[in-house]
Order: sequence, then structure tokens, then C-alpha cells
Amino acid sequence: MSTTSPPKAAIARDPSASRGPARPVPHAVRGGTLRILRDADYDHLDPQRIQTLQATALGHLLYRTLTMFAEDGRGGWQLVGDLAENPGRDVDGDGRTWEFTLKEGLRYEDGRPVTAADVAHGIARSFEESLSGGPGHLQEWLGANGPYAGPFTDGTDEVPGLTVPDERTLVLRFPEPRPDLPFAAALVTTVPVPRDADTGESYGKAPLASGPYRIAAHRPGELLVLERNPHWDPATDAVRHDHPDRVEIELAVGAGEQNLRARDGEGADAFAVAENTAPEDVAALLTDDPALAPRLRRDPTPLVWYLAINTARVTDVEVRREIARALDKAALRDAMTGAVGGEITHTILSPATLGHRPYPDPHAGGPRGLPADRYDTTLRLLSRDGAYFTAGARAVQRSLEAAGFRVEITEIERPRHNAAVLTRGHDHDLYLMCQAADWPGAATLLTGFDGGTLRPTGNANYTYLDDPGVNAEIARLSALPADRAAEGWAALDERLARDHVPLVPVFSYVHVAVSGPRVGGVFTSSFLGTPVYYDAYVTPGPGETAAGEAVTGEAVAGEAVPGEAVAGEAVTGEAVAGEFAAGQAAAGQAAAGEIVTGETAAGEDSARG
Repeated sequence: MSTTSPPKAAIARDPSASRGPARPVPHAVRGGTLRILRDADYDHLDPQRIQTLQATALGHLLYRTLTMFAEDGRGGWQLVGDLAENPGRDVDGDGRTWEFTLKEGLRYEDGRPVTAADVAHGIARSFEESLSGGPGHLQEWLGANGPYAGPFTDGTDEVPGLTVPDERTLVLRFPEPRPDLPFAAALVTTVPVPRDADTGESYGKAPLASGPYRIAAHRPGELLVLERNPHWDPATDAVRHDHPDRVEIELAVGAGEQNLRARDGEGADAFAVAENTAPEDVAALLTDDPALAPRLRRDPTPLVWYLAINTARVTDVEVRREIARALDKAALRDAMTGAVGGEITHTILSPATLGHRPYPDPHAGGPRGLPADRYDTTLRLLSRDGAYFTAGARAVQRSLEAAGFRVEITEIERPRHNAAVLTRGHDHDLYLMCQAADWPGAATLLTGFDGGTLRPTGNANYTYLDDPGVNAEIARLSALPADRAAEGWAALDERLARDHVPLVPVFSYVHVAVSGPRVGGVFTSSFLGTPVYYDAYVTPGPGETAAGEAVTGEAVAGEAVPGEAVAGEAVTGEAVAGEFAAGQAAAGQAAAGEIVTGETAAGEDSARG
């Protein structure tokens, strides 16, 4: 009998599940303007360069991928074909050759058809160093077929292992089994980009939409406006809706302000969604008001903070166990996000992951003490600068010093932190890391403990564990389909936590934010950990339009924004905080950041890794 958590869902084997239109949303109406309030501009609007979770959620409205997760808003999901007729065909049954056939009737915002060659070009351009930043799984997997640097550098879209037999078919071949390819095909790497429309580094200023909305206007750092894509056909889409006429995203609104505005719901804010998690004081106001319960989102996320231990330096596993026993997780959580914003955890995998299995905390009960000579070395704790991060570091220091350890904190500029801890041979013993899986499978997290992947820089294995038994089990499980491997990943999770202690899971973020009283259909993605909008709708009150204005006979909700040509993507260069590039776990970049969720008091955008 299985002891893992019941599957949240699975890959949709029935082709009918991938056909449109999407399931109806109860009470949804068409029309009006949905308003999103967020704290900063997006990292990129160029699809292959999207890094952060919030930009990924926005991308659902603008772009389509080979596959997509259809979520039900209650933690359940199934992987369906999006551009493709199904989630992919394992041609030989060994995970090495995969075929995708595109649906008929797919079109861009300018009316031209979407072709398999466009998807292939999207994948090809993700190899370009000048377009780096987005997911890296397909580049790594296809790169095993031979060298390739991208269509601009190499002058060809012919990625080794990727072929386009006809206008609707793509075939991907890999030297090793890639059973998780249907999941990886849901990443923005597979967004179609016509070669003749690709302007390289400036493509994000005017990307061609294949989803239900297109960009109508962009004032970087201030406002992004979306309007319906007239050539999107709901009959081809099993996931998305286009209920609102327009989506207006107001940028640079602090997390506290946006939640208070949506709570009060005055004027246009009645149609607004607070995207970022409320800071602790505002979150307490929201959760204490029972009248807000119907429109309050207080949802668990897959974003987990860990205290990472550099096993190449802290080589004694008994010392690592005592660190785990001594760490005051509640104090660390409270210092960083407050009790409302985080749930204490001790499993490496989050509950949103296939293969998650609850098990007793192997390090419960507090410190037990070690022989005196085990405390001789001072533990060097690396912390990003800034009050948010140093507060967490000091909480770690206090709890470990209370158990007899000596802890020295070293601060480093936030943009430099990631490169430092991912460089093999660095001289730090402890560092706080936050991580989320690229898809709801265990492989993208637990392959990060494979010592066989260690290299000089850019290490996904940021704990530097190199155990032959662990490496062999990771290799075995990685060759199995996600559903068949789930039990094995669950066992490896517990084994790592109990026997090796390369890190200490501390807490998972809880997304706490509110929507205006006229907003429906917005929910927190169970594996993005941020709001998604493809079911969203707005409802007008008596005597007003869904834009929050009195009815005057004018098309208020759908009018264009005068003088606002698409102005560009406002690339921040750091995904606002420089954290965790999306989809880079297997590429050795998963540990790249702190994932401050863009929703905490620090106000950064969240990214995954």
C-alpha cells in the first residue's frame, strides 16, 4: 500500500482532456477590466527569458507552450496538451524520443498560423547566451546530443536532437531517458517565436502573443495593459479563458498598499487583485477580518526556505544533525515573514510535489550536545545584505550559539550571493536558501543532491553532497516516469534528511493577499505559489461598468490607452531581487537565489529554481 500523499493529479492520457474550450468557471461573466496591483515590473516579456513566478503567471495570458498544467484552484492539476494535441508521445517507450503534434487552428495575434518550426525556433533561441535567464532543462538535455550555441550564433535553428518533420510535428531525441519531458515542455522554453519576427534581445518589446491576450501598452515601471487577442481560439485551449476585455497591471505598488487598496475596494480598486503577499502587519489585518474571508487568499506555496550546510566543509554528519536539532525554526520564520506568512516544515519536498510523503521529524527534541571538540570550529554563515535577510541570519546565529556552536555572520551584496554559494570550494559553512520545483515532480529538487553533477561554478548541488549511494539512487529514479518514481523519491527525501542532513527544511511560504469585491476566479497556483489569472473575471455593480466607472454610454472597459505604444519590457536584470532563475534546477542554477516571493516585507519578485 502506498504511503505517499495521494496524487494531486497526473498527466492527462485522454486526448479529449487537451481539447478546448476550458471548463466553465462558475458565475464568470465576460467584459470589464481586471486590475492587477504588483510591486515592480516584470523581469522579462521575452518568453524564453522569463525567470520569475509572477512573470510566468502573466505569460499564461500572453503565450502558449507545448503542454500546460490545468489547475482546479483547489490544489489539483493535470498536465494537458496546450499547443500540442496531447502531453507528448513517448515513441519507443524508453523516454528517449518524444513526439508532439500541434493542434489545428493555432494563431498569433497578427493572424499568422503557429507552426512546429516556430516552436523549434523558440527552443533554439533559448540556447543564445545573450538571451539567457529562462529555464535551462531543455538546453541541458538536448545539449547532450552535441554542441549548439543558438540560431544567431550558429546561423541555424537545427538544434541537435530536435527535428521538425512537418508543419505540425516536432520530435525531440535524447541520449538518456527523459521521462519528465512532458513537464519540461510546459516551461516557457517552448513558447513559439517565428524566426522572421525574432529581433533578438529586443524581442520582449513587441513579442507576438499566442494566448488569449496581447500587449496593448507598456509604460515600463508604471503600467502594462493587455487586450484580447482576436485570433486566439478557445476551441483550441483546454485551460484559459478571456473573460475580461482588458487587464491593466499597475506597477510599483508596495505589497502593503496594494492589499489595503484591494481590501477597501474603492472605485477601480473594486476590480483589483493584490498580487504580492501582504507584509506581516497588513496580513494580520486581513486574516483577522472575517468579512474578507470570501476574497482572501491564504494558501500554502511550494516555496521552502532551507538552512543549507556545505557538506564539503561540515563533513561530520553528527555535527550536521546537531545543527538541525538546535535550529529554532519558529524564531527563524518569525524573523523573516512572521507566523502568518510561513508554515514550519521538515520535509525536503513540499506537499505540492508528486512523491511528497509525510514522515516524523528526524531531528525533533532539541539539541543533545556533542563532545567538546566538535564545537572547536567557528561556523561561517553567509547572508545576503539587507534587513530582511540579516534578520534571518541572526536568528540562526542565536539558536546555534545557544546550543554551543560559534557562528560568524558574513554579509554579501545580494547580487553576489548566488554566484558565491554556487562556486565549488567556497569558504562558507551555512547559508539560507529558498527553492521551488520547476514542476510538481520531485526530480527537479532531489537531483540537486547528485554529486556527479558538481562542477567549478553554477552548481545545483549547493550543499556539495557527494555520496555514491545517493548518486546511484538519483540516477535510477531519474530514468523512471514521475508517477512510477514517486515512492522512490519520497524514500530518498526521508533518507537524505535523516542520514545525510545536507540542509534543514525550515518553513514554506504562505501566500496571503486579497482581491477586490468585484473580482472572481483568481486563485493561488499550487506549484507557482503566486496568483494565476486564466479563470479571472470581474462583475460590475449597479449603475457602473466593470471598470469601476459610472455608465456613460462609452466603451470604458475596452477602450485603448491613448498614446501608449508598446514601449518595452523593462528588464531589471535581476528578476527584481536577483533570485532563483525559473526552470534552472537541472541546469545547475536552481540554487541561484533566495526566492523572496516578491511578496514578503522585502518586496521582491519570486522566481523558481
